[in-house]
Amino acid sequence: MIKYKRLLAATMLGVMLFSMVALADETALPQQSTISTAAPNKVDPIKKLEDIKAKVTEKYNQGKISKEKYDSMISKINEKEQYIKELNSLTLSQKRQKLISDFTAALNKKVQSGKISQDKANELIKKYTDKVNKWDGTGFPPGMKGFKRGDGYKKFKSALEKAVKDKKITESQKQDILNYLNEGK
Repeated sequence: MIKYKRLLAATMLGVMLFSMVALADETALPQQSTISTAAPNKVDPIKKLEDIKAKVTEKYNQGKISKEKYDSMISKINEKEQYIKELNSLTLSQKRQKLISDFTAALNKKVQSGKISQDKANELIKKYTDKVNKWDGTGFPPGMKGFKRGDGYKKFKSALEKAVKDKKITESQKQDILNYLNEGK
């Protein structure tokens, strides 16, 4: 049981670090928002970022990541924290408006650079707007959980499947990890 807990803890650390790197280039995603004390089951984004910052610092101190990578990751965390603090000062309506506006601006840049079509951007904006308008303003805003966005989740899932194939973990352990990552969707 202790090995399983250690594996899960190490895996979660890897996921957090990997998702930060994988999501760093995804400018189409809005940033994180605030949390209220009325939502005990929601994660406080500031606390989560502080925890990640501590783990990144620990990895750097252990010599597991370079100074450049450390500086880059800490800089990205600090930017996200600043964005959250900015959102904390807004009303729910203003938060929603800002998230939708930022998302739309990022997608428009992708359309201008030819990365996606205008039709696809319009479809994504509509879906995102619907999700944001249903959001209660606590915890992470829609699309910000991070584990299923981009290639990070897919690569991590592939790594888990390889670990099962190599008999390093069981199928049940893999499923437990994936279920844990998908909680609270």
